[in-house]
Amino acid sequence: MKAKNFYWMAGLLFLIVVVCYVLVVYLHVSNAALSLMLVSVGLVTFYGTMGMGITNRHRRLSKYDIRLAIVISLITVYIVLVGTVVFFTKGGDLPPIAQTMITHFTTVVGVMIAFYFGAEAYEAVHRSAEKPAEDEDGAAEEK
Repeated sequence: MKAKNFYWMAGLLFLIVVVCYVLVVYLHVSNAALSLMLVSVGLVTFYGTMGMGITNRHRRLSKYDIRLAIVISLITVYIVLVGTVVFFTKGGDLPPIAQTMITHFTTVVGVMIAFYFGAEAYEAVHRSAEKPAEDEDGAAEEK
């Protein structure tokens, strides 16, 4: 079931990118289509990833699923942003707003990745600290 959702999400993302690219390049629609593309890619990726994280029995998301959805959606939007600006900019020079946006978004993605892995390590340390320590006989110590 999750593989089917993944293929739908990937297909929808591809369709959004292609439609927005055709609007901008061939039909000369304003750059608002590029903004629409970034927003829609982020929303589809976020909700699609959260939808794949829901288990069939409980229909609840864990803290891990939500954190993973945020990470995946931000990285996907970042890749689409950089790819769109770098490969589809005419003339080779980036507008100042595009350069500023890429610089700041790179910082946001870097901080987000650091916090994601930092939180994973923090939780792992606290999970291991919560387990009761065993003494030499193999029995758990009582507090």
